[in-house]
Amino acid sequence: MIRRPPRSTPLYSSAASDVYKRQIMDDLNRTAFYAGVLGIMAVALALNTAFRRMETKTAIGGDDDILIKRSRAFGNLVEHAPLMIILLMLMEYKGSEFFVHIFGIGFILFRGSHAYGLISNEGLGPDNIPRAVGAVGSWSLIVLASLMCIF
Repeated sequence: MIRRPPRSTPLYSSAASDVYKRQIMDDLNRTAFYAGVLGIMAVALALNTAFRRMETKTAIGGDDDILIKRSRAFGNLVEHAPLMIILLMLMEYKGSEFFVHIFGIGFILFRGSHAYGLISNEGLGPDNIPRAVGAVGSWSLIVLASLMCIF
C-alpha cells in the first residue's frame, strides 16, 4: 500500500514527497507495460499507413481502399487505447493487479485481431470474424473495466 508523507513536510518538495511519488509510479508498472505495448502497436499501424501513403502518393484523404483500411486500423486503436490505459491504471491503483494483466493481454489481442481483420480481410460486418471479435471483445473489456472502477 502507498505510504503518505508526513503532514509536516513542505508543500512543494521534500525527500518524503519524492518517495511518495516513486511509490505511486512503482504501483503502476503493469499499466505502464501495457501502455508501452499499445504505443508500439500504434506506431506500427501508423507506419503501415504512412508506407501506403508513400506508395500511392497520397498526402491527405484519398480513395485507395487499402489506405483507408490501414488508416482506420490505426485510428480505431488510438480511439480506444487511451481509455483502456486509464481504466487499467485506475484498476491497478485500486489493487486489482491480476485483472490488469487479464484485461491488458485481452485488449492487446482484441485490438490486434481487429486491426488484422480490418486490413487483411474483406467485408465489414459479421462476415469479417477477426474484426468483429476484436471490436466486440475490446468493447466488452472496456465495459467490464469501467464497472470494476465503479464498484
